[in-house]
Amino acid sequence: MIEDAAHSSEARLLIEGSGPRFPVVYRGLLATSTKVDIALTRLRIATLRLQPGDLDQVRSLRIVLTELTTAAWEVETHRALLNPRREPQLRALIEGIRSGRVEVRSAPLATWAPDFTLFHGVRTAPVALIGPHWLETGPGRRGPRMAFEVTGPDARRLASAYTRIWDDAYDVSPAVGRMLGHTLDALDRLTPSGDPGMVSAPQNWGSLPP
Repeated sequence: MIEDAAHSSEARLLIEGSGPRFPVVYRGLLATSTKVDIALTRLRIATLRLQPGDLDQVRSLRIVLTELTTAAWEVETHRALLNPRREPQLRALIEGIRSGRVEVRSAPLATWAPDFTLFHGVRTAPVALIGPHWLETGPGRRGPRMAFEVTGPDARRLASAYTRIWDDAYDVSPAVGRMLGHTLDALDRLTPSGDPGMVSAPQNWGSLPP
């Protein structure tokens, strides 16, 4: 328990391979949230592995990135193409962007760390997950990854910090939507061998730094 004036914040440590798994906790909070704010220190939109059903209750999903460059998008696209089963996830994100339910901004001058997500609507106050966001499955890396689930005043302070980051960031939702669409087109063109190769950003996907 973290003391904060006359109130207190609760913190729970999540350790990969011990206790509740991060993806289970994350999706459990998503299932009961109406608004979700995500802050990522590097581009990993496709590897968030958000399933269409995960967002059934979410009316607003905001994602802020530290930077969004053409080079980063090419790497992210290649990563997504290595697993064609991610197609429903990409379609869900595209539909969310088109409807306005999903917004993406870039804050290249911001320097927050580590990654964090705020879940609103779970309780009277937001719930925060702070630390590496590992929603992908498969073999783990050497050593456990760790994150914290935080509630109370500290989660509210983090929500205020997110608002400041978001207000200073600029909208890249149209560019992200076009690039996700381009990724889906590439999935449709996969060769029988399943080798997608490297996909370059299309010429009309928006103005981003190199």
